[in-house]
Amino acid sequence: MFLRFNKRAVRFPALTRLRSRWAIVVLQTFLVIVFAGYLVAQPLPSIAQSPTLSIERDTASQQQSAIVAQVPAPPSTDAPASTGGLNLDFGRIQPDIPFILAGIPVTLIFTISSVLLGLVWGGVLSLCKISGVKPLQWFSFFYTSIFRGTPLLLQLSLIYFATPQLTGYNITPYQAGVLTFTLNSGAYMSETIRAGIQAVDKGQAEASLSLGIPYWLMMWDVIMPQALKNILPALVNETISLLKDSSLVSTIGVVEILRAAQIVGANKYIYFEPLLFAGLIYYILVMGLTYAASALERRLRRSE
Repeated sequence: MFLRFNKRAVRFPALTRLRSRWAIVVLQTFLVIVFAGYLVAQPLPSIAQSPTLSIERDTASQQQSAIVAQVPAPPSTDAPASTGGLNLDFGRIQPDIPFILAGIPVTLIFTISSVLLGLVWGGVLSLCKISGVKPLQWFSFFYTSIFRGTPLLLQLSLIYFATPQLTGYNITPYQAGVLTFTLNSGAYMSETIRAGIQAVDKGQAEASLSLGIPYWLMMWDVIMPQALKNILPALVNETISLLKDSSLVSTIGVVEILRAAQIVGANKYIYFEPLLFAGLIYYILVMGLTYAASALERRLRRSE
């Protein structure tokens, strides 16, 4: 890459590597989101061998690529009755464990899509907050106060149920979930990213501007990589919160881990075992994410 400074071409190999690396990351992120949206839009596979029941939103949503799950059949009439007390029998949900596990990809896709899009949107809002332009600052702070001051479930319900009423567009549960989580996480991440940007030494920006590097290129190649390294633990916490909050999309008909466990419980007339199994899945996912983030942070610290 060449930058013009005093009518001479000056080469910056480090900036060239950083810019190409970030371009690859952006391209990979876009491809992951497109592929994830395609996967979630497909019906979930049939899990049980017995007759199944399709769970659909309504007649209008049947014409779209809604998330549909095949529900295990209810237990036979000769099933033993509950004798009271602590009567746990995980063997009764063993045939339906693959059905609950089928909700893991849906949960992960919601989380990854929302985190990546929320990171981009939060970066835009953080730049607006430090831009010095009053209208942009007012908009970003007002936006942040709205989405941080109202419940996530309320935001999800408004986007899913009010969008068809206001626009006439029958939004799918996947679109409503990703859009809500992106807008919500962007509000939280904007404050984190803003703090990370302002924590970078001012000499970095002054040196870049003195070399004639444009402002947007300085933010992209010099400031943002350092800021993201500083705020990595906060971003991991936000990702974990989104992973657990993804269970809220079950309220609009998305069959993820929690909804799948509820379906199994309703068909087998037991709730503790499937819900406990769903909680174990969430715990494993959160611990795996925490360990991966810790390993990444240690690797970044070694490169300093």
